[in-house]
Amino acid sequence: MRAITGMYAFSVLIVASLAMSQPARNLQAEKRRLLQPAATIRTGAIDSIGRIEYAPQTGSYRFTWRGYDGRLVHATYVPEWTARVTLIASAERLQDGTWCYTYTLHNLSDSPHRVTVAHVTTDAQPLRAIVQKGWRFSGVVETHKGNALQFCVDPGSDPYSPLAAGQQLRLQVFSKDPPAVGICFVGTDAPLMRVPEEMPGEMEARLPLGLDGGLRGYTLSPSQRLSAESFMEHWRTAVKAGWVTDKRLVNRLTAQVERTVKALRRGDRSGAQSALAGVQQLVLQHSQKIEPEAQALLMQSLAYLARRE
Repeated sequence: MRAITGMYAFSVLIVASLAMSQPARNLQAEKRRLLQPAATIRTGAIDSIGRIEYAPQTGSYRFTWRGYDGRLVHATYVPEWTARVTLIASAERLQDGTWCYTYTLHNLSDSPHRVTVAHVTTDAQPLRAIVQKGWRFSGVVETHKGNALQFCVDPGSDPYSPLAAGQQLRLQVFSKDPPAVGICFVGTDAPLMRVPEEMPGEMEARLPLGLDGGLRGYTLSPSQRLSAESFMEHWRTAVKAGWVTDKRLVNRLTAQVERTVKALRRGDRSGAQSALAGVQQLVLQHSQKIEPEAQALLMQSLAYLARRE
């Protein structure tokens, strides 16, 4: 039977100005950063074949169908996405012109599963990666969601080191390409679904495939295709992800970003630099309301485009 194989890896350089000291604010930040289920399972009757029911007490699903001998057959599916995981990412441009991406993955103390694998979608090839002991970087792999950086527990490590509840994992990726918005997928060691006999195809089709079985969320990712034309799309995704926590500030930043991008498209370097200065001033004035991911896009990626275009 299909196991949900999720994927995951990350860690972060946390900017001091973004440190949260108030407990209430920490809770809000944690809620914003919780990775979400990458798919859903439709429940209810499936023609005359069987039924899928959700158990809110456990977060699991009960599959019931009529077996070969006419008796009812039951199986329980425990989704990987019941884990409670947060991710922070940042990017820093180094003196040699390359970027260092830092990812911090936190498996919360009340999480029911251990994290075993992570992917970050990308269209670029990294220069190298640094992972914590017990984990390994598998390079860029092909998935049904596109190419992705893959990090996973090293099966040969002693002791075997999945990310347990209450633990954090820090990973770094070095790239010649600037930050854009990618998607991370996280998988866990949720138990495999055990079935007493083959499940009808119509029911099996409702099980999530591959990366969709785990958790997902937006993050920073190296991109060799970042351009003035594509930047606004990345920025809108950043806003959707909640990387700027004040709505009025979102509007002010978006207006200034649009001015910068329009100037770049016109080839107006002077206008682009002036608009970019306005963006940077807003970031410096309101850094506590702007997550590290959004800061990287505004202070580094947009500045990179302004220099290059």
